[in-house]
Amino acid sequence: MNVSDLCLGTLYLSDCTGYEIKKLFEAAFSHFHTAGFGSIYPALNKLAKAGLVEVRTEAGEGKPDRKRYSITEEGKAVFLLSLTQTEPGEQLKSDFQVILFFSHLMPTERLRQVVEQMETAYQHKLGYLRSIVEMECHSEGVRLGINIGIASISARLETLKKHKHKLLANHKEPPQCDLSSL
Repeated sequence: MNVSDLCLGTLYLSDCTGYEIKKLFEAAFSHFHTAGFGSIYPALNKLAKAGLVEVRTEAGEGKPDRKRYSITEEGKAVFLLSLTQTEPGEQLKSDFQVILFFSHLMPTERLRQVVEQMETAYQHKLGYLRSIVEMECHSEGVRLGINIGIASISARLETLKKHKHKLLANHKEPPQCDLSSL
């Protein structure tokens, strides 16, 4: 599934502004998909041109006007088709794991900062997911997805805690490179 699919799915549930969709990516979708304004708004524009969503402008009442998007019947059909025909694969994109792979090229202090930053990020994400998992408004599918996120992030956090000391204790400072000529 791509950003357009998730925008359609979100709009299937409720009319939203682009900002509200972005907030879902930052919260409810954050443990399985990411997207920013740079991909959400182009997706919404493309969906509108295809007739899969409609756009109406709402007065901002002291703020700038905003666009509210709603899904069309054709958009609902396209989303349901995508939902039923998508194979249930997973892709992991992790800048943290790229950093770990090349960590032998980093100064130890920077590596320590990255590890601590990621540990804190995992703890915050777990706290958030645990705070929303039992909300009554969730379907069982949403609840299962959140629980899978909790299990996955918990496992990453525990693995990080278990192995970070060895990583940092055995880390050697890389040779100095002069990057000023780049």
